Amino acid sequence: MADSSPDVAENTDGNGGEDRRGFVTRLMAVICGGIAGAVPFFSGLVVILDPLRRKAGGKGFLRVTTLDSVPDDGIARYFPVVTDRTDAWNRYLDEPIGAVFLRREPGSDELQCLNAICPHAGCFVDFNIPDKQFQCPCHDSNFDVGGTRINPEACPSPRDLDTLEIDPQHLKEGEVWVDFKNFLAATPDKIEKQ
Repeated sequence: MADSSPDVAENTDGNGGEDRRGFVTRLMAVICGGIAGAVPFFSGLVVILDPLRRKAGGKGFLRVTTLDSVPDDGIARYFPVVTDRTDAWNRYLDEPIGAVFLRREPGSDELQCLNAICPHAGCFVDFNIPDKQFQCPCHDSNFDVGGTRINPEACPSPRDLDTLEIDPQHLKEGEVWVDFKNFLAATPDKIEKQ
């Protein structure tokens, strides 16, 4: 009595059915594995490249000091400009980014703000109180108390000291906020550094 089942007889014809089922199973495993691997890969890629896609926001006005810190004696005073700085991935708190000279005339609340960098070679200028003039230690450039070149024909600086805008609204409230910018050196025109 031979008991042969029809299922056994069908599987003996070359294993074609198992090969197809195995192929489909392996194909589905590769597709599911690819999707499962692609999601974290692309999520990580977005996180890594995100800071590079962001545009830096405008600096705008930065707080420098209070109005009471600038005496009304006509003498220019040096103030560092400090702010938080961010590069692609890092944030630096209270980082000095430059300096300004602030000057107030006697009996006045109006301020003049000058960038502390000489337009000739990019050196920081000093204010000589007895002579009431700015002097660049890198070369023989002298500027009057208002930032204008003294003897422009002999001065190597191509322009006067760079003036910066002060926010009038904050000034009314007793604070000095400056639209701080650095400019390219050795050019006759004020061209902002990028």
